[in-house]
Amino acid sequence: MVSAEDITGTWKLVARGASESQKAQLEERYGTQSEGVVILSPDGWMCAALGRGDRARLPGDPEWHADAPDADRLAAFDSYVSYAGRWRIEAGRLITKVEFALNPSWVGGEQVRDVEILADGTLRLVVTRTWPNGEDVSVWVDWHRAD
Repeated sequence: MVSAEDITGTWKLVARGASESQKAQLEERYGTQSEGVVILSPDGWMCAALGRGDRARLPGDPEWHADAPDADRLAAFDSYVSYAGRWRIEAGRLITKVEFALNPSWVGGEQVRDVEILADGTLRLVVTRTWPNGEDVSVWVDWHRAD
């Protein structure tokens, strides 16, 4: 079983995937070359940020996003995930009590990921959720230690 010591550190995204029925939707939202980082600090804090590697720049003043059209801002929101909070390992799962998130609905809740270390040292995090249609969907993200 994976321990906190096994995963503490900084990790860069190398691959992501989904259940067969959701692969097209995942690729449409996040592209084929996602980028990201997750930092799991020894003091129990984590921060994760990941999204499309080819996200379009917002039009308008690059120092301020408010002048960009709503559709462009929505596309930026929909192609990016970011959250942070206190983390722990429990029964083979990485559990984060979310304190900050791009999606405000996550704040105060927990994000739960199955966690494993693959033979080559890759950290794999998997989330499985039941969609409104009753289908169980799994999405996984693979990370390598940052240099």
